[in-house]
Amino acid sequence: MSTGDAAVRWVGVGLQVAGRALLDDVHLTARRGTVLGLVGANGAGKTSLLKIACGLWQPTAGSVEVDGHAVGASPRPGVAAMIEEPRFYPWAHAVDNLKAVAVGRAEQLDRIATTLDQVGLSAADKRPVRQYSQGMRQRLGMARALLGDPHILLLDEPTNGLDPDGLAWLRGLVKSLRDQGRTVVLSSHGLSQLERDADEVAVVAAGRVLVQGPMREVVGDAPSLEDLYFRLTT
Repeated sequence: MSTGDAAVRWVGVGLQVAGRALLDDVHLTARRGTVLGLVGANGAGKTSLLKIACGLWQPTAGSVEVDGHAVGASPRPGVAAMIEEPRFYPWAHAVDNLKAVAVGRAEQLDRIATTLDQVGLSAADKRPVRQYSQGMRQRLGMARALLGDPHILLLDEPTNGLDPDGLAWLRGLVKSLRDQGRTVVLSSHGLSQLERDADEVAVVAAGRVLVQGPMREVVGDAPSLEDLYFRLTT
């Protein structure tokens, strides 16, 4: 694959926090217009990879490039993320929470109603967020990430708290984003869902990428992605 095909590239990335190595010489690529799934146990390094890609953390070794440009201490234009559990002003409703994010950006303010409809929250847009279920907060987190119309989305466990209807909605949303030519990088413990929805997969363990590639090639003759995961990590 040429570097021109890369939306996000982690090149020799290492990360140490308080003397502990969280990432070690990670080489990973998310190709344009594809869905890359990150698979790994809690603490494997998936969230750290996403935080570095959106500028929240700086690597102690190596670099990350987005659209061919190095990521610094702030996100690159066109990149949005939902990292860990999204947080909001609990006393404010959905519209006001998104207005707080979009303040001073007319194009984002104009997209609030459309984005809330996109995530299925139009009927609850005037309810205080403290009354939202976890799944509804996840949807609002997705709305916040989509507000700027990004072409790259970094999603950390977006299925948390979603009921079956919510999972089906998320699958449809991710597919539509890919069909629009956007790049989605998502971590998930839902291996069967990732196997259906991701174009490529990377298995992460102890801060290293054990394998990456097209889903069908990586799974190969294994019965499933889950079987391959345990084969590689146990």
